[in-house]
Amino acid sequence: MNPVHIFYYSRKKLGLYLCFNIILLTLAVLFTLTIFPEYPVVYYFAIGSCLLSVTGALIVFLLPLRLAVISPQDIKIDRGAPLPWKAVRRIHKLQIGRGLFTKTILRLETGRLGHYHMNLMQRLTRNSQFGAFSIPLYAMNAEAARDIEKIIRRYHAAVVPPARKAKSAHGRKKAEK
Repeated sequence: MNPVHIFYYSRKKLGLYLCFNIILLTLAVLFTLTIFPEYPVVYYFAIGSCLLSVTGALIVFLLPLRLAVISPQDIKIDRGAPLPWKAVRRIHKLQIGRGLFTKTILRLETGRLGHYHMNLMQRLTRNSQFGAFSIPLYAMNAEAARDIEKIIRRYHAAVVPPARKAKSAHGRKKAEK
């Protein structure tokens, strides 16, 4: 029987996000009532947008969202379509951002992305540093991040033939000539 590994976003980090949104809502109420008391449009816009943000953060906090579902055949990241292991060419652990805002991701590189089903967010990020098939290790606790990286590398190594792993990009260019 092949195990299926399911990883979720960190509840602690989602809780901090919810607290941030509640503080933002409180500040919006205080500032719009003190600075713009005679402009109800400003008040309703500020409070409405903050309430929408708090509602979204509360839903995400109460209903656990899957970060990744990993099986020996494929991996499904967030709500995207499953990506078969044989389509993954390389796995990179990258640091994106700068300074205090540096984030660690695990990027799964594929060949051409045209024939893969991608959701809107994957289409928007496919040409960025984040990539279409990336796992945000910063959104997990440290133990889960180590586990998911180990499992992904193990499944990828079992599917990818050794000859394909050994060739570098420079070696492939020489072989093509």
